[in-house]
Amino acid sequence: YFGIIFQSVIALLMFLISIIFVEDKNRKAIIVFVLIYYLIYTCHNFLGYIFQAINETNIYSKSIILNKLVYLIGQIILLYIGVKSVKGFIDFYIFAMLLALIYVYALIYKPFKTGAFNMKCGIIEGIKSIKIGLPLMLSNICSMFVIGFGRQIVDMKWGLSVFGDVSFSFTLINFALTFISQISMVLFPALRRLNSNDMKDYYIKLNTGLYIILPFLYLFYIPAKAILSWWLPEYSVSIAYLAMTLPVCFFDSKMNLISNTFFKVLNEQKDLLKINIITIIISCVMCFISAYCFNSVRYVVLSLVFAIMLRSFISNIWMSGLLKISILNLELLDITLGAIFLICSHFCNSYIAVLILIVMIIFRIIILKKGFVYKIE
Repeated sequence: YFGIIFQSVIALLMFLISIIFVEDKNRKAIIVFVLIYYLIYTCHNFLGYIFQAINETNIYSKSIILNKLVYLIGQIILLYIGVKSVKGFIDFYIFAMLLALIYVYALIYKPFKTGAFNMKCGIIEGIKSIKIGLPLMLSNICSMFVIGFGRQIVDMKWGLSVFGDVSFSFTLINFALTFISQISMVLFPALRRLNSNDMKDYYIKLNTGLYIILPFLYLFYIPAKAILSWWLPEYSVSIAYLAMTLPVCFFDSKMNLISNTFFKVLNEQKDLLKINIITIIISCVMCFISAYCFNSVRYVVLSLVFAIMLRSFISNIWMSGLLKISILNLELLDITLGAIFLICSHFCNSYIAVLILIVMIIFRIIILKKGFVYKIE
């Protein structure tokens, strides 16, 4: 309850600021919807983290599935009846998260209903949590800013229409990243129980698994592009941006599953924060130059891709150094594959692109079997 009061004060301040400084009525309406969603979302996550803490991660995961499923059904209904206003979709989006909150609250209410609300206790525990979680929270915020800042520049420079085109491709990628983040939630408590030698083994196994599996994301793009172009022909520009943003999915998946998880397990949140701060500075500078010097949306998107690649590279090299495992060859192979995909998706037809990617995947597997990927110190 203290958390709800705290979040409500922040929401009220943001609302007052928007009334004073935002003139566009549409933007004011969007900010109001965002603040409503923010309150529901943070309450849901707070209860969800309690379930994770008591090893009931499946309950939190079910609430996420409920949220996504309800919104998917809402989208289908709205598309079927021909609703074109964005408000209907926003309403369903908020309603879906509200149902997820009600679900976790209903399950947590009985065990906690005998507890008495104590404001003093809430403030003390809140301060303790902030001290411990602040570096990780700032790291997560910086992580979101790496892409968020570039998207904001697109909005400021070219307006909401172009922003929508770019955001659509990132929204498609977020479907995959949401799934990946759920896996990382399960890995965290399991890894906390391991000793240093077992942790090394798991680190190598996770890297190897992603090294083999993730390249198929690039292969999947070819049929996905054809299906999306047929299903949503008016989104041809957004689908073109998807080719440039797909490496974000590749490298963010690695970041979420491996780096973020192991940094938290080893209590190295401050190092993770440093890496994210470095990346966001690079992202901001490159996006600003791309927008205001080169006047190119494509360069802005490519700047974001480069920043995400760099963050993944730095964090994995940093982590491998802590675990005394050299994975430089693996990282260079991943970056090379990402560069080849970007070139193929723009300059080659679909058949040639698929052939080149298949050859690259086979080459990567041969390199792995020859033992040229890892060096254990």
